[in-house]
Amino acid sequence: MKMNVCVIGAGPAGVTAIKQLLDEGHTVQCFEKDSGIGGVFKKGNSYDSLLLTISNYFMAYSDFMPFSERLKIWTSREYEQYLHKYIEHFGLRGLISLNTEVTSVRKKGKGWSVTVVKEGKTSEHEFDAVAVCSGHFQKPNIPTYEGLDQFQGEVIHSLDYKNPDAFEGKRVLCVGLGESSSDVTSEISTVAKECTLSLRRYQTVAPRYTPFQEDPYFTIDTSHTTSRIMSQLSNRLYGMLRRKHINRFFTSRQPQVRLQGEWVKKAGPITAQVLTKNERIFEYIADGKITCNMKGIQRFEGNKVLFKDGESKEIDIVVFCTGFKLFFPFLENQIANTRDLFKQMFLPDVGKSMAFIGFARPLQGGLPAMAEMQSRYFASLCSGKLDLPSRENMVAQAKVDRQYWEEQFYISPHVSSLVNYCHYMDDIAKLAKCAPDVPSFIKDPVFYMRMHLGPQFAMQYRLNGDHALPKEAYDFIKSFPSPEGMLSVLLLFWLSKVFPVSILKPRAKLKTVH
Repeated sequence: MKMNVCVIGAGPAGVTAIKQLLDEGHTVQCFEKDSGIGGVFKKGNSYDSLLLTISNYFMAYSDFMPFSERLKIWTSREYEQYLHKYIEHFGLRGLISLNTEVTSVRKKGKGWSVTVVKEGKTSEHEFDAVAVCSGHFQKPNIPTYEGLDQFQGEVIHSLDYKNPDAFEGKRVLCVGLGESSSDVTSEISTVAKECTLSLRRYQTVAPRYTPFQEDPYFTIDTSHTTSRIMSQLSNRLYGMLRRKHINRFFTSRQPQVRLQGEWVKKAGPITAQVLTKNERIFEYIADGKITCNMKGIQRFEGNKVLFKDGESKEIDIVVFCTGFKLFFPFLENQIANTRDLFKQMFLPDVGKSMAFIGFARPLQGGLPAMAEMQSRYFASLCSGKLDLPSRENMVAQAKVDRQYWEEQFYISPHVSSLVNYCHYMDDIAKLAKCAPDVPSFIKDPVFYMRMHLGPQFAMQYRLNGDHALPKEAYDFIKSFPSPEGMLSVLLLFWLSKVFPVSILKPRAKLKTVH
């Protein structure tokens, strides 16, 4: 079965959706409201100094790996260039209509009517299916505080930040800490008269590159954090192994490293919360350029902010680094929580003709890799090779999955898109019929070790299934070194199979509703 499919958005999710749909022989038309591809990574759409927090091997798609590059962290410009190379390599350019905003998506018969506006002209198009790839970064989240509407200074969201020039000599309050906030707050503090960071609790912050290893080759996402075995260990045992590593922070001669260790210790279980993979901010906190208030904001009065611990400060500018809200202006009914969707992709009442791709956020690992996996699944569904469960089954499965993720990430309930990368990728791969078939340790010991101890790259899912790249995948996986200290983890994993001790008991997996 071949379908005519609409893809909304030409960011990282939309680009791979086009490619995976083409692989299945579908006709594709992509609408992008911006003047170029890349979404938030397009030049001008993010702050000037943006450095990604995920390595190039996790940001890349499995059908276009940057084999010629050493493992590194891309700048936003380098990643934008990679997306352009991908589009050119697979001939996708002609399928993307730029400067074209989707204003309405409505059900029409068995398909969809999509209304778009380009250069002031409105047109209507009909499709069999729709892939919504418009991304998270559509509607800034501005928290509600008493007196904020009468604040005498300036209020902006981090989405509007490009560089620190406008903050020179100002008294600035930054609210919230994430990967962008770590950069934004740090840069502002270098020119501001005073820079205060407001948080409600300590948070787990990880470095981009793995510290304390002899080989600086490993980024944090290619170390033990995304290995197949580590993701199966109990939360308690995983936390103990990570804690042993973190304890080394406290003996560092660098004050910012010791400070980072203190924060992680106070933040609570590592596996139960969102992880900020950008440690830059600690240098400026340690230097005194950034002061932190950890109790949260009570209210605003005139040009002052009053914190819940009684402290108050006069400020000129408030920068909210508080994330984004889900927003689909072209849909009749908004989606409050993607956890209500089957596998965070499909509305049970709609079925397989509309997929939401790129709205599951990995704790570790690459969102583009997950979007690619979702796209492969969607493309096969459109082809009729696979089918979704019944509506009742999808509703029940979404409830089971929601409970699983909310129990796992109980410290960060506000991040409703958060998933465990390894578990989610395996889950969707099974549905898409491309889960890796790993040979036994005896048959191929080196490959077995790489598959279980090394990072769970998207290339693992090109070993078999439709559109597999078995030789390329095998060679790449086998050539990538395992991080230090992983043999002991393998031993613990094997012990967990033999001894029913609670601490060794493997982490619960996602349950399938039948």
